[in-house]
Amino acid sequence: MQNTAPIFRLLALLALTSSLFACSTQKMARDENWPATMPPRAYFVKAFEADEVNKKIQTQQEYMTWIVRFYNGWELYGRGWTKMTNELLSQIESPSEAKEIKDKVDRIGRQVSAEWAKKSDTRTIYLRHVSIWGNALLESLDRDQALQLVTKVNQDVDDLLAHKIKPAVITAERYFPADEDDPFL
Repeated sequence: MQNTAPIFRLLALLALTSSLFACSTQKMARDENWPATMPPRAYFVKAFEADEVNKKIQTQQEYMTWIVRFYNGWELYGRGWTKMTNELLSQIESPSEAKEIKDKVDRIGRQVSAEWAKKSDTRTIYLRHVSIWGNALLESLDRDQALQLVTKVNQDVDDLLAHKIKPAVITAERYFPADEDDPFL
């Protein structure tokens, strides 16, 4: 019979680490600990207060915790929006193009996070969308199409939030069609 104690210790350690990280994320979501690298907390308080349906099923603290996770990442998704944005901008050579891209990416981040942080019963944007957009933005660098893609994602976010398009139309192929010659795309 194998000794299962190491497996239980590992599981206990993972559970403890996850709990500690969750606690630290919740502390950051409070006003006095709000990360300076993120948009003002007041922006998200206003977004939370504007959604009467979501307010009935989610606390403001829980909502703010998900906002912080969106920007900073968490144990299930280490690359947050801030890191992805920095990776994107570090590869843009033109200062004027970098500023335009940063402004548009920051706008995407504010709009997406304010919607994505809601309870799933009430939101329009899901992790799948965030992942598609983040990957497409990074892919756009390899194709020298960052500004065009950021503009397209901005429009899609606007259309999605205005219910002009359905969430199902947001796919990786919408931004970069699969290359039949490359099995990894």
